[in-house]
Amino acid sequence: MPLIFKATLFRVKRFKSKSDNMNKLLLLATLIFSTFSWSQTTKKVCFLGNSYTYVNDLPQMIADMATADGNTLVKDQNTPGGYTLQGHSTNGTSLSKIAADQWDYVVLQDQSQLPSFAWSQVQTDVLPYAAVLCDSIRSANACAIPLFYNTWGRMIGDPQWDSINTFDKMNQRLFNAYGYMADVNSGMRAPVGIGFNHVDDDLAAPITHTQLYQGDGSHPSVYGSYLAACMFYEIIFETSAQGNTFPPAGITPIEAIYLQDVAFHVLNDLDSVQTDYTQPIADFIFAHVGGDTQFTNLSEHDFEWLWNFGDGNTSTDENPLHTFSGTGPFTVTLTASNCGNSADTSFVVDLSVGFEFNPTPTFSIYPNPNNGSFKIHYSGAEEKASVFSIGGALIGEVEVNTTVFLDLIPGCYLIQINNKRERIIIQ
Repeated sequence: MPLIFKATLFRVKRFKSKSDNMNKLLLLATLIFSTFSWSQTTKKVCFLGNSYTYVNDLPQMIADMATADGNTLVKDQNTPGGYTLQGHSTNGTSLSKIAADQWDYVVLQDQSQLPSFAWSQVQTDVLPYAAVLCDSIRSANACAIPLFYNTWGRMIGDPQWDSINTFDKMNQRLFNAYGYMADVNSGMRAPVGIGFNHVDDDLAAPITHTQLYQGDGSHPSVYGSYLAACMFYEIIFETSAQGNTFPPAGITPIEAIYLQDVAFHVLNDLDSVQTDYTQPIADFIFAHVGGDTQFTNLSEHDFEWLWNFGDGNTSTDENPLHTFSGTGPFTVTLTASNCGNSADTSFVVDLSVGFEFNPTPTFSIYPNPNNGSFKIHYSGAEEKASVFSIGGALIGEVEVNTTVFLDLIPGCYLIQINNKRERIIIQ
């Protein structure tokens, strides 16, 4: 019998049927009593959070999953109750742990409500401290990845605020905020809240949405923590949690298989859920200044640069000023890199044309549709874009060539730069 879902923003594409799950159950039972040998993977992870992380000992649960697959998780944590990213950013223990090893990942989890509050408050009370922690992480290991623990809305939301007084409202706000933090800090996100969303939507699930919580409707039960562990395991070890033979005490094999399937589905099947913001996107603009050409890097998720100016010269500066040996045309290529990952883009520079900026400025918005977090790409000189309602009412201004967030109700809006307008859909 196939699973049935309520209408929701995040829709599943396909879940396994019960017969599929029974086959997996038989495989899991076989694996439990079998011994395999394979190459071992070791990952080092430091967890900085609060009780959402230490309840049910999430780090140890991930380590147990690793052991079951013949892998090893080297871990440490600082998870005082109620702690915030602001608290961790100045906490001596947290900062010492960041610097204590060459971590592959440092998991960052904020207080359960803060990232769901009004965007103006998130900008003041959350984002600066996420940036401080990410700077500390990369100062200790340039290729360590900040991994943001995207937690879930409380079971009935937060009744004291109309904007987050249901699970769906609060869950959506958390999803947006953690995605933004991962994006602007070139990190990754474990979207556990979307896993909670799918259990809530699945009318034929072997467990209920309520069972993901403890009695307070906030902290995770062993089910909620295991769902989180499955997602973290897949991200950290870059492998599927499906078929893993470690079910925590209190979870039946059928329930374990189901939660493994949910984790796999959210991380692999949903186009609307991005987890990896570490891959570079190369882009630049240029302007002629006297006899020189100033190049301005607009790449994202980039820490190293290689410019090939097409005249036999190169540069590793982020924003080089270059003097060409003739009028061209020259094909200028920028390769933007991030710890072994790279992307490149090219423009033709023809000094005989006499333009100041790249000819024919390009204007695009992505992703579109989006959840309020998106980027406006514009290759001209303007630094601001205007936001209008579909009826033409001015809402405000946002910066271009950076990630922005609009805390608006779902619908259609217009983004305008000069006389160019593009329509966006906020879901």
